[in-house]
Amino acid sequence: MKKLLVLFAIFFTVITYGQKSVNDYKYVIVPEKFEFAKEKNQYQLNALTKFLLEKYGFSTVMKSAEKPAELQSNNCLALEADVQNNSGLFVTKMVFQLKDCYGNVVYASEEGRSREKDYKKAYHEALRDAFTSLEDLNYTYSEDPIVAETPKKESVAVSSTTEATNAAEKEVEDVEQNEMDVEDATIGATKGKFYTNDKALYFLEENESGYGFYQKGMAEPFAMLIDSDGSDNFIYNSLTKQGMAYFADNGDLVVEIFDRQAGKSVKTTYKLQH
Repeated sequence: MKKLLVLFAIFFTVITYGQKSVNDYKYVIVPEKFEFAKEKNQYQLNALTKFLLEKYGFSTVMKSAEKPAELQSNNCLALEADVQNNSGLFVTKMVFQLKDCYGNVVYASEEGRSREKDYKKAYHEALRDAFTSLEDLNYTYSEDPIVAETPKKESVAVSSTTEATNAAEKEVEDVEQNEMDVEDATIGATKGKFYTNDKALYFLEENESGYGFYQKGMAEPFAMLIDSDGSDNFIYNSLTKQGMAYFADNGDLVVEIFDRQAGKSVKTTYKLQH
């Protein structure tokens, strides 16, 4: 009887995990260092992993960063990112994995490859190639429908007049907030550091994820510099380009974009104005 109960428990566990998918997890934790690496964020692979996950719709948290309260109380709400290095002598090969809180592999990508000779270029190209598998996942976090419906049950009906008043007040608040945002951006431009490139003037404005990158006179940033590991390395993300960014020793901002068609990295330097 005991053996039967044990077998049933094992069978139930296997079935439960077999039904799990990436959509059951709200976060992905990205480590500062992969097992095959010699140092933290070597070749900026961990920062690139974080950036690519967010590109495909995942909410990411660096392992050493402060975690949301719900994740602190339930670590199994997150998957952990991992990269397996299967490289040979002439070909760089990488597989991206997502593991649950028990170390079980919930998802493994197709093997990404690169024949680049430069280590950094090869790792970046192979990792990006592996991440193309995520396009078929169409990841969307599946929230508990009971939790999602709770606010509806507790909501209190209001009159149409009150709703119209609230809507009008909300519209005014949105306009006022937009004006404040524009004003804040202008203040940031006048008080922050300026950078120049091709005679244009730029500035950075700090935010929760890193920096917004503005061209002077613009109210909205044209790119974001996302803090990846607490160092001076950032993920560069704009509407048309993705790459890495860092501050040079002299304070200049250097943006490095990998041009897949040309097969090489292209650097753009924004000179700090003293």
